[in-house]
Amino acid sequence: MTNTVAARAVSLTTNLDHQIEQACELRKLAYEVTVAEGLRDLTMAQRIALTMFYRSLQTHEAIEILVKQKLVEDARVLGRVLVENEVNCAYMLLVGDEETATDFVQYPRYWNYFVMRGLKSVDESRFRRQISVDLEDETRKEYEALHPRFKDRRNGEWCVDAKLHERARKVDEKLAEFVKQPYTEFRWLVNSEWRFAGSHVHGNADALLEQVSRSENVITIEQKYDAEDAAEALYAANFALSLVLHFIDSLLGAKNASAVLARLKKFNGYATAPALRQEPADS
Repeated sequence: MTNTVAARAVSLTTNLDHQIEQACELRKLAYEVTVAEGLRDLTMAQRIALTMFYRSLQTHEAIEILVKQKLVEDARVLGRVLVENEVNCAYMLLVGDEETATDFVQYPRYWNYFVMRGLKSVDESRFRRQISVDLEDETRKEYEALHPRFKDRRNGEWCVDAKLHERARKVDEKLAEFVKQPYTEFRWLVNSEWRFAGSHVHGNADALLEQVSRSENVITIEQKYDAEDAAEALYAANFALSLVLHFIDSLLGAKNASAVLARLKKFNGYATAPALRQEPADS
């Protein structure tokens, strides 16, 4: 990459008007891509991935709305949700198989019983007013049936690659094999936007202290708005969505491959996502 192109890419990532404009156009293209015929032959893993992606378009729109309202830290909280969703979507397409898809569907049913037990231990009479004995028994039986499959997994570990960064690594490795060169985009998203947003999700001290200011005897607690910071938050959302849009388009016949690549170039100045021309599920 030349210095000129690099400088342009950096300037676009911090240009809020540009990122807002491109967010709308990117989402519009994504909706067009997902409207396709001939979906009856998709595997369960592919159907789940397609559903994940379609749902993430609403999260992406919510991020844009929050940025426009100058609630950037809240936008970053949803940015973490979006990154996790896109990593899981790519993982389901490029790494996952039918067993992975089955785990994804069944794991929440297994974990429901842990949630019920927690509620019951806090206030059993209140629990019973909301949860019938029949429903509790049904949930327990489903838990017992699934226990051999999931007994060694903790909360949120729905697949064998338990941690998000592990799933991101597997996706990057698959893409590196395809493009015949190092590929780190998904790990970068996890180790940057996803991890940094954790402070806002969990209300950590560093995130809270950034909101505190003092003038004489008056202490104010509010989000600090910076247009470049807002642009970077929206850029991360745009970038995460665009990476997976390539795979979704490939899955549905690659009819919009040139438009997807052109859109990626427009919002960040250059293309980093591989334009896959093969069926992702076969990777």
